Amino acid sequence: MYQLRMSISGLAFSEIKEYKRIAFKVVREDSFEILRFWKTSQLQGILILEGIYPWLGQGATDADSFLTAEWIKSALINIKLYNHNSCKTALLLGSNASLKSDIAGLIPTITQELPTVEEINDYLPQILPNSITLAQINEIANTCVGMYLADIETGVKTALAIDNSELVKKVSAYKIELLKRVYNVEFLQPMTIPVGGLELMQSAFKGYKHLLTPLAKSYNLRLPKGVLLIGPPGTGKSHSAKACSQILELPLVIVEWGHFRSYGNMAEYKLKKLLALVDRINRIIFYLDDFDKGFAGDDDLSRRLAGMLLTWMQERTSDVLIIASANNIQWLPPELTRSGRFDEIFKIDLPNNGERHSIFKIHLARFDKRFADGGDAFTPSEWQRLLKVTHRCVGAEIQAIVERAAVSIFCQSFGEQTPAPEDLPPLEITLTALLESRKNVNPLAIREADRIESMRNIADLQGLPSSPVDSSIYSLGDIDIFGS
Repeated sequence: MYQLRMSISGLAFSEIKEYKRIAFKVVREDSFEILRFWKTSQLQGILILEGIYPWLGQGATDADSFLTAEWIKSALINIKLYNHNSCKTALLLGSNASLKSDIAGLIPTITQELPTVEEINDYLPQILPNSITLAQINEIANTCVGMYLADIETGVKTALAIDNSELVKKVSAYKIELLKRVYNVEFLQPMTIPVGGLELMQSAFKGYKHLLTPLAKSYNLRLPKGVLLIGPPGTGKSHSAKACSQILELPLVIVEWGHFRSYGNMAEYKLKKLLALVDRINRIIFYLDDFDKGFAGDDDLSRRLAGMLLTWMQERTSDVLIIASANNIQWLPPELTRSGRFDEIFKIDLPNNGERHSIFKIHLARFDKRFADGGDAFTPSEWQRLLKVTHRCVGAEIQAIVERAAVSIFCQSFGEQTPAPEDLPPLEITLTALLESRKNVNPLAIREADRIESMRNIADLQGLPSSPVDSSIYSLGDIDIFGS
């Protein structure tokens, strides 16, 4: 045990001779002998303890751990009662101040909040070179929102150690990597991605962008509390969230909601910390992927997490757009889907003929330059043939068909040959290759027809359409389940 003293030369550590550490610990309480010493010692000051919170929370399961936790709580209470009027304080440090209800009222909790953008603006001139302009400082400050000052200092100094160019980009990359490690989330900057179809939903997203303007705020207009995307797997729900990020020009935080259950007793703390981060970053899209899977068990933890999320959604004032995706909306608690929680519910269905045509062209353009920039290499009759055999295929399956066809053409064209880069011939994907590739893909909507139709029917009752009626030249009107 060491004491930090102030002297003429500055601060210095000195060992406390009165404290005799137990060399051979017989029982677990011996590890906390320091609490017994501090209670009776004549010393005054602040006792700093780290790593003690796990013993004060809800984690004790076996009898030995439970008794030790109770002993520690009693020791802390005795310190408070025994030294009520003395100049002695115990300071408990830890990343998770989780206290049981019987002791929470006796120990005040102080949480270190994330710094605001104004606080970051005031701090940055201390660590940035004088050549950085005020406008650049403001831009870097906005990029640093969501990090503590120590992390900001590390990120900025790491970027400056390389060079001063593209400082914002380098700090942003550091922040993204940090958030992935600390919060186990995927943090994406707005990206340029093509979207095949879903025009009605995209139109709604464009409307949300206007709600972020100061003019909308002057009329007390705000973003929806939440947007729920429902529909069968593979229809493009995650892609739609990325498209929203592109339209609104806002970063995207992707969270696997079902993973919170794996944290056990730490799940609520993890969620609380993540919600605080999202609130502080502000002007961000918070995407809850596979939202329904977090409620499949219908246990007490799921209900507590849902309650915490509902409270946050109801009380938050930040410009955070919450988007959640679900395959089975019936797994969600009814209170989650009412107006005021998720104000907008969109059904993302199996793509129609016109949408499948658009999706095919998007993926074909990745390999075959004839389809780039709106080009086309197939006749309408060839398209009709391809669209007919891919009825009930979703976007993910269309992507697989195109990629397999591209691999097949590549292997046929080159074999063992390795041409020089300047002599590379174009890769041309044929209709025959696509039709052959289709034979190797068994669409989920066909092999699990009953389950997928059940999802679609429920989504029809709950959600707004994401796509208008197919008005393309490939529209065939209503098609029954057998494609006749």
